[in-house]
Amino acid sequence: MKTIKQISEEIGIPKQRVYRYIKKHHISDAHHDAGVMWYDEAAEVMIKQYFMKSDHISDAHHDVHQTASNDAGEAHQNTSLDAVIKMLQGELEIKNEQIRELNARLSESSSALLIAQQSLQASQLLHGGTMHKQLVDSDLNTKETRQKEGFFQKIFRKKNN
Repeated sequence: MKTIKQISEEIGIPKQRVYRYIKKHHISDAHHDAGVMWYDEAAEVMIKQYFMKSDHISDAHHDVHQTASNDAGEAHQNTSLDAVIKMLQGELEIKNEQIRELNARLSESSSALLIAQQSLQASQLLHGGTMHKQLVDSDLNTKETRQKEGFFQKIFRKKNN
């Protein structure tokens, strides 16, 4: 990670211009410490590429060192692109690992849900069996009670009902 001053010194541009470019393109700092903004490698590469490609470097510099700067610019650009690619590949690996972990968690959750559903179904069957048994027992008790009733009780019960 580098500061605006370090980046501007590396590319030979005043730090005010680098700062204006950062603000104009809404490049966020990676870390802010005691008023100093630190930028990560991706932001640094983007800033350097902009100033290397653009005509912001003085014409005199181009006239004197045009061939050398083109070769150096291309080498620097290739190095920058390689750095960005390497960083993106690292982030991709991290994301792939996160996806694997999330898939494992999802599989565990699905298994737990299936077990819970099976347990609930077994509980419902058991409860249904218990209720059926109670109803059958209740019907048997009612029939036994009616059979034990006397002749007069049956007659008077029927009149009341």
